Amino acid sequence: MEFRSSIPRTLGFAALGVLMTLASYYAARTASGLTQVVGWLGVVFFGLAAVVIPLQLLRRGPVVIIDDTGVLDRRLGVGLIPWQDISSVSITQIRNQRFISLWLRNEGQYLSHWPAWKRAGSGVSERLGVSPFSMQFKTLTPGLDEAYARLKENVPERAGF
Repeated sequence: MEFRSSIPRTLGFAALGVLMTLASYYAARTASGLTQVVGWLGVVFFGLAAVVIPLQLLRRGPVVIIDDTGVLDRRLGVGLIPWQDISSVSITQIRNQRFISLWLRNEGQYLSHWPAWKRAGSGVSERLGVSPFSMQFKTLTPGLDEAYARLKENVPERAGF
């Protein structure tokens, strides 16, 4: 099963990024003190999002592939994860963001592919109850529910977390 960037979803999130950048700019220019600082931080954060999100549409081919050999999410940067390396899967929700977490048997082997700054952030993910190897499907089609159903055909759900 292949998951590709959805043009309408991606453009919708890019438009939201532009709107949030404008709102942050307005707050930065009209407010003072801490609100002004937060406004400028918002300009940087949402401005980057407004630029980076549409770039995903330039990506050729599927973003995520779930097939008989395992899971390949090109965004993770670890290559194909074979089924035997995935001990369980779960859906994790932080606020209204849902993720599929892949819980790996030999996590260290995959973390070694990441730069040091990304490996350092993996501990934060785990404290939030999210695997460092998590996938979001907000801008992909088909969506998260279809991916989770396909994953559960091959590995069990994570229990008791």
